[in-house]
Amino acid sequence: MSGNNAIIVKNLSKSYKLYNTPKDRMKELLHPFKKKYHRNYQALDDISFEVPRGTTFGIIGRNGAGKSTLLQLICDKLTPTSGSIEVKGRISALLELGAGFNREFTGRENIFLQGALMGITRKEMEKRFDEIADFADIGDFIDQPAKTYSSGMYVRLGFAVAINVDPDILIVDEALAVGDAFFRRKCYAKIEDFRKRGKTILLVTHGMEIIKEFCDKAMLIDNGKIAQIGESKDVTNLYYKILNFDNPDEEKETLKKDYLNEKDKSLEVTDNREQSQENEHKFLLCNNKLGNKEAVILEYGILDNKNDNVTTLETGKEYTVFIKALFNSNISDISLGFSIRTVRGLILFGTRTGSFGDIIIPPQKKGNIIVARFKITMRLASEKEYFLTFGLNNKNITTFYDLLEDALKISVISTKYCAKFGLVNLEPTISLEYIS
Repeated sequence: MSGNNAIIVKNLSKSYKLYNTPKDRMKELLHPFKKKYHRNYQALDDISFEVPRGTTFGIIGRNGAGKSTLLQLICDKLTPTSGSIEVKGRISALLELGAGFNREFTGRENIFLQGALMGITRKEMEKRFDEIADFADIGDFIDQPAKTYSSGMYVRLGFAVAINVDPDILIVDEALAVGDAFFRRKCYAKIEDFRKRGKTILLVTHGMEIIKEFCDKAMLIDNGKIAQIGESKDVTNLYYKILNFDNPDEEKETLKKDYLNEKDKSLEVTDNREQSQENEHKFLLCNNKLGNKEAVILEYGILDNKNDNVTTLETGKEYTVFIKALFNSNISDISLGFSIRTVRGLILFGTRTGSFGDIIIPPQKKGNIIVARFKITMRLASEKEYFLTFGLNNKNITTFYDLLEDALKISVISTKYCAKFGLVNLEPTISLEYIS
């Protein structure tokens, strides 16, 4: 076994005794001849794998395959029937909705409770409290009992605690499916930050696009056994094949939605406060204001052909992305630009003034204001949400004066073209030839 592994699982098995009725359990316990009234259920059967430090490792499989059981064993919440698990480093896990929360405690009290359970002192948690509360963004509900929370609030607070206790290993089980687009984008950004910092991540999800985008390696579990470990694309392809041949109707529908990459839908009914976060210019709390502020972005947005600010764009139409900047110092090396990314963080497009050879911004004096306007034609697929980042930096992108990450959320619609899945709209046409 390599010493560079964060998790080592060897010959791990977990079985349960299943009884038809509680009486059968008692009858078996008291029977003088040890008669068995149970049947064995093998949740996991001889599982062995390693997760190297600093990797993002995906675990996929059908409902009931054993994924959640495996995570609970790794987190020491269950005892294995046989085999061993070695974990090197502090684990922070978001397993099931509200797991570890005391419903009678307030959000504030639950934050300190979770810290205590992970061996973190109250003094240390007090230092981290503001960051946790800001990330969760549940407002005054932080001082309300957890039993009053919506499902989205549970996930917000649970994820905020899990990622802000500086774990060596982060385990997330299906938590990213819940919440509005802003919160999911914030979570994906944090996971990407963890990856850059060399943290180890275990990610369980039914979203195959998430596995392919984020995970270095993946493992497919089927009927309690390892079906495959390898490159994410290869493992997800096998998963699709398994589901294609043997798949409950409910999972077929889940697979179809994921495979077609349809518009993400929240699994919760948000309260009014959460709905208010869908406004046009809502800033994310995660790394959205960076730079030395020698120059700052005053305004930004997207204009239609009537010069109106818009956040709902129609595919195939032309728009203007604008950035207005103020210089607080004399600066000679300047470039303004923007990028567009998906909710999961995949950069789809980016450009800046430095990308145009014949466009050179002359040196600017303190107090000067300039506006950059980029003409674009919307070619992204419709029925999806995207995020724009705006930046003001030098031409070599070694110095940032101002950076607004994921500052603007846009929605793309289509009334004309037939881009039903994927990430771009190639404006297809169709012709049919009928041959008798």
